[in-house]
Amino acid sequence: MANLPHPGRPSSPMILLPLLALAAMLVLFIVRPSAVVEVSTGDFMLVTLFLGGGAAWLTGRAVAKGWKPFTLVLAYSLLLTAAVRFCHFALFKGTLFALDYYLVEAVLLFAIATLGFRSVRKQQMTVRYDWLYESAGPLSWRNKAGTDEAA
Repeated sequence: MANLPHPGRPSSPMILLPLLALAAMLVLFIVRPSAVVEVSTGDFMLVTLFLGGGAAWLTGRAVAKGWKPFTLVLAYSLLLTAAVRFCHFALFKGTLFALDYYLVEAVLLFAIATLGFRSVRKQQMTVRYDWLYESAGPLSWRNKAGTDEAA
């Protein structure tokens, strides 16, 4: 059997990629705000970050709590992004079918949902399998000392 990397490691793509995506969004917001914000910064903060981001975090947590596959996080994030785009359209006269803003918000909400998923999965692994794993940070876990590394 191939020696696969430990899924709970701090360098897991499920931790690094969302953090890189959030950092890229922040840089894009600083360098070219019109690529991220369509109508106003207040609108973006309220609808996308607070309402959409909160819902994305809770969505990721709910998928993890049900021990459902991670692919559902992507599907639910895309649906949530459509709802956020509708709120921009209905409340702030944004564009409903703007692919560029949809993609930016989808990446942002998927990154937040992934981190919510990972926070619960870390808790599940360290509490349910406490004889095998211990916490290695807010989003990662590791094998306990003395346990078999191949297990």
